[in-house]
Amino acid sequence: MNPLTSLLTKSLTIATMLFASCKSDSPLPLEDAFTRAETMDNLMSLIVWKKDRIVREKFFNSGSPDSSHDVRSVTKSVIATLIGIAIDQRLIASESQAIGDFLEPLVQELDSGKAQITIGNLLSMTSGLEGDELSNPSEYNNWALTPDQLTYTLSKPLIHAPGQVFNYNSGVAHLSSVIISQATSMTTQQFAKEFLFEPLGINDPTWEQDNRGIVNGGAGLEITPYDMLKLGRLYLQKGEFNGNRIVSESWIEKTVTAKIAAGDATPFGPDYGYYWWIGHFRSHNYYFANGWGGQFIVIVPDMELIIVATNRWSGVSSATARQQWYNTLELIINDIVAVYA
Repeated sequence: MNPLTSLLTKSLTIATMLFASCKSDSPLPLEDAFTRAETMDNLMSLIVWKKDRIVREKFFNSGSPDSSHDVRSVTKSVIATLIGIAIDQRLIASESQAIGDFLEPLVQELDSGKAQITIGNLLSMTSGLEGDELSNPSEYNNWALTPDQLTYTLSKPLIHAPGQVFNYNSGVAHLSSVIISQATSMTTQQFAKEFLFEPLGINDPTWEQDNRGIVNGGAGLEITPYDMLKLGRLYLQKGEFNGNRIVSESWIEKTVTAKIAAGDATPFGPDYGYYWWIGHFRSHNYYFANGWGGQFIVIVPDMELIIVATNRWSGVSSATARQQWYNTLELIINDIVAVYA
């Protein structure tokens, strides 16, 4: 091989290596995704974390890294984390414990079949209780506006054997918050502050309450995009944050392992763990916390990748909220995760 050919070959090899490095770690290939994000009317934040740093972030429509935002059902994923912490502390025996152990003192004559629903059934949305928000979106408002949210949920008929059928219901998720408060002898917010929020460096956030003064287990937590990223890092690091153990690795693994097929209940999330949705892209598994109107923490463990997004949802129509939810998650999976796949 003559010297010129050798030099060209080496240059091509170096260029190829640089391109491969750029594809796997550099923010440059993300520009198209962020350019597209700028066209989305209600998108407020988009953050991409790779390995140990933010590689690209942008804030839109009055959003900012430290603006508190009601993240809707991302709240459920926080509740799942708190249940795990309570189990780690042996305040709850396990997710197999019956809900009647905690709820019977609070309601009159809890049906024996309902009393035997397990905490795991609540977490996997397989309680068997009637009320599917995905097919009947008004169910959430019916629950929220009732005089007693706890009684409303527990008065629903048991239409399936617990553990058998996926049935998405925020009132059922709220029972998990009630159980946390009963098991810990603290409010759910106090327990979260001491054992989750403060260790993660999250300031005591605003959190909506039901008519009994119990924080909403299904929605209503107000945190910042950077707080959401901290929660994502906790899961990516298997229960540790900055070298400190917050929740057991075994619990993290349980929450993001499929417990029930969600079918076509939601695009990009065919399976459901413990208040986390689970999906697959090419050869990669991912899981995500998911809130109405486009609030997301998406984690792709084998890529060491986290994507956070928030959208304005209050004051927009249901049709708009659903469409921006889809558009945001489609952007995350097909335009951002795809960069590294």
